Amino acid sequence: MTDGPAHLIRVRELDERFESRRALARAALRGNQVRIGRGAYVAANDWQRLAARDQYLLRIRAYAEAPGRSPVLSHWSAAAIHGLPIIGEWPQQPHRTAGPAAGGRSSANVVRHSALLHDDDVVEMNGLLVTSIARTTLDLAVASNLVSAVTTADSALFVDPGGRVPARLRYEDLLDCYARRMPFRGHRLAMEVISFAETGAQTPIESVSRVSMWKAGAPRPVLQQAFHDHLGLIGRTDFDFPLHALVGESDGDMKYLDPRFRAGRSAEQVVLDEKRREDRLRAIGRRVSRWGWGVASHPDALRRHLAAAGLPMGAAKSGW
Repeated sequence: MTDGPAHLIRVRELDERFESRRALARAALRGNQVRIGRGAYVAANDWQRLAARDQYLLRIRAYAEAPGRSPVLSHWSAAAIHGLPIIGEWPQQPHRTAGPAAGGRSSANVVRHSALLHDDDVVEMNGLLVTSIARTTLDLAVASNLVSAVTTADSALFVDPGGRVPARLRYEDLLDCYARRMPFRGHRLAMEVISFAETGAQTPIESVSRVSMWKAGAPRPVLQQAFHDHLGLIGRTDFDFPLHALVGESDGDMKYLDPRFRAGRSAEQVVLDEKRREDRLRAIGRRVSRWGWGVASHPDALRRHLAAAGLPMGAAKSGW
């Protein structure tokens, strides 16, 4: 877990002069400092430069590293620490889980969850106790909405077809975590998410698109299908509908802006490469349909988009 460019100022680490503490409080009132937890501040300029997830990570640290605390961070807090995506805004409060006997209530500073944690459910990351990726995925399958829960599960289970990045969670380990926790409230909902999750969804927009396809009654697609022509590998597509000779590509900003996906190329070069790739797919008989977040996140919009591309849309939910 990193702080990015922001420096966390803790009141307890200041000298004992009353004036220095009072000056910090006055700076917060003027808007020069942001209070992110009890006795914890960040310079406003640094805070505003941080992405939402990095702001949340600082809030988590400010809470978890306070004297006398050693919480097991869970749910959205654990997802942020593990680098798992969610759909929607990150919360303001840290989330922690403790056994039923621990007691305590949620407050303005923290959301408390009461549940039994097994030894395998807790790991240590950078000095913080955090629920494992399997337990975090399972917790959010119950506590989050379907779209966000599937996005988190897909990301945890993703298997890189090229083998460059090891999978963070095996499907078998997620099922073991589920069985170990049984019985628990929301287990049917959790199993729906587990059953729907895939190992081939590489980005959040692909996960959101899959949920929208299911809701829209689209045929179940093949993920990360490899295509070849006389020149060799064309590439792997986000979605392939083989019975209908249609390929679907969900284009989020990451493909063009994130260095991990550009592989050293400029955004302009990515666009050109995508065009050549699309031309090669069409040459072997595949039609190509593209969409962005505005379509992916609305089942009705995606239904109309895919229908216009020639994909038969109906009540195909049972085929997933």
